[in-house]
Amino acid sequence: MGDFNFNKRQCLRAFKKLGFCEGGKRRGIHDKYYPPKEIADKLRSDKAHFIIIPRHNQLHIQHEIVKELEAMGGPELVENFRKYL
Repeated sequence: MGDFNFNKRQCLRAFKKLGFCEGGKRRGIHDKYYPPKEIADKLRSDKAHFIIIPRHNQLHIQHEIVKELEAMGGPELVENFRKYL
């Protein structure tokens, strides 16, 4: 997977370009982002159908975000995410 070093703004911009949408406005400390329909249709039922991003500005979970993207859409989705960063 390589090293990924991105901030929250870059991550959210790449998510928008990939077609992810925010899952509602809640008061918590995290936001949920749901994948586009073509990715969501391929997901198994035992996997989460969203990715959680913390609301604070410093991301310390880049590796976990990339792992979730790979679980959702495979290496192609990870490469597209890297391209949009």
